[in-house]
This record gives sequence, C-alpha cells and structure tokens, in this order.
Amino acid sequence: MLFGETGQDKLVWCNYDTVGPLTTNGVLLDNSGVLTLPPWCVTFIDQVENQLRSLPHPDYVFGYPFSAAIRKPGEPRPAFLAISYAPVFDAAKACVLQAANDTGFHCEVTGDLGSPGNVMDQVWQGIRGADVVVADITGANPNVMIEVGLAAALGKEVIVISRDAGLPFDIRHWRTITYAAGQLPELARELSKAFGSVSARYPFEGNEPRF
Repeated sequence: MLFGETGQDKLVWCNYDTVGPLTTNGVLLDNSGVLTLPPWCVTFIDQVENQLRSLPHPDYVFGYPFSAAIRKPGEPRPAFLAISYAPVFDAAKACVLQAANDTGFHCEVTGDLGSPGNVMDQVWQGIRGADVVVADITGANPNVMIEVGLAAALGKEVIVISRDAGLPFDIRHWRTITYAAGQLPELARELSKAFGSVSARYPFEGNEPRF
C-alpha cells in the first residue's frame, strides 16, 4: 500500500512485515528507523487499526470497493448468496432470489459466476460489493463456510439459513432462519423480513448501520 503524493518522495511502502509502533510522528518500518508520515496518513492507519481490533463492522473502510459508483435512489441493493451447487438446493436458491428482488435487492449467486477468471477472486468481489450476504449452511458445505468467513472478514451483515437445527458456535450470533424443505413460503416471509432489516448504506435507504 502506498501513501503520499505520486511522483514525489513522500511514498510509504506498507508491507506484511511492517511493524510499529505507530505514533503521531511516524511509523517504524522493518526495525530500520522511523519514517515520518503526514498527519492524514497517521489518522487513516490508526482508524483502520481500530476497526480491526475486533471483527470488522459494516463501516469497515475496505469493506466495499473504492471504485464502486455511488448507488442512486431506486437502484437495487447488491446482495450475495452462498449456497451449495447441488440440485436439491435449487428451490431454496429461487426462494432467496425472489425474496431479494421483492425487497429491493439484486442477489448474485456463487454458482452463477460464469465470467472467465479465478472463481475465488469473483466470489471475493461479489461479497465485497454486497450490502448483505445470505448463506445456506445446511450440511456445513465447505465452499459456503469459506464464503461466510470472507463475509465476516469484510464486516458484512450475514443472513444465515439452514435446514439443520444446530449451528456452529462461531456464527450463532448472526440472524438465522431455520427452514424445512416443504416450508418455502415461510422461508420467503422470513427472508423478506431479514432483507428489510439490513442496515442502510446510504441515508435514503433507511436506518443507519446497527453495530
């Protein structure tokens, strides 16, 4: 990561082996000495560090792509669905997509990413751009669980759905909808409520983030 003014000698390289302590006067790099940083840079690094003292929240500065266009009123909100590719999940997938559409969301699906390239990069970008992630963790599908972890790392709100009564300890704090294969209308109703309660990203979308 480079900070400073391009073309001048005020660039700072922050690598994986960059060490502290960060002070108001500078940051110690690679135990080789103190390099003075501009105040705005110190403030930015300090705020990011504070955000990462626990799992990120929806206001995490790197939670969304910096290059993404600001959404206009009336445009669908982005969502991401992590779900098994198995045909037995097709009905639940359709239920989630319809509930998302009915509540003003456009939901991207893991298995529908057909563009050439690295699949995990596409998944990462899909989750990073989403306002909410829906994850069907039935059977603890490994791919889905990885995507849940990515969502947590980005501070995303996650709606967990599952046909299993018990949930892994680490994700019990997320809003969860337990459903049966023959209860899709009830699942749709619960999903609509969950989508409707997702924190707003912009003031015109409702309530501020709750965290």
